[in-house]
Amino acid sequence: MGNLEATYVALGGTIIELLAAIVVGLHAAWALIRIVTGHGSDEARLLIARGVLAALGFSIAGTLLKTIALQSWAEIRMFAFVLLLRTLLKQIFRWEQTMITHRLAPPQS
Repeated sequence: MGNLEATYVALGGTIIELLAAIVVGLHAAWALIRIVTGHGSDEARLLIARGVLAALGFSIAGTLLKTIALQSWAEIRMFAFVLLLRTLLKQIFRWEQTMITHRLAPPQS
């Protein structure tokens, strides 16, 4: 892959990761509005968890796109570490989302 193509691929990955940041920001703003309007903090935490899960999906996609431009073993190791960390964070937020959903669910009679 030529240098110019690698630059475009890296730029595409960066744009996708920027979209991830926007998703988190919008969910955080929405959660803040819900808290200010008197809704519970659990609902706000659930909104944040959903936003982070969606953003991590974008972020992983952006990182995967950038792998096309990796050229050294050090870059590949760093990518593998970042991918592992993001996957771990995604699992933690998925667990948090499940716990909050169970807590908010009406009791079964």
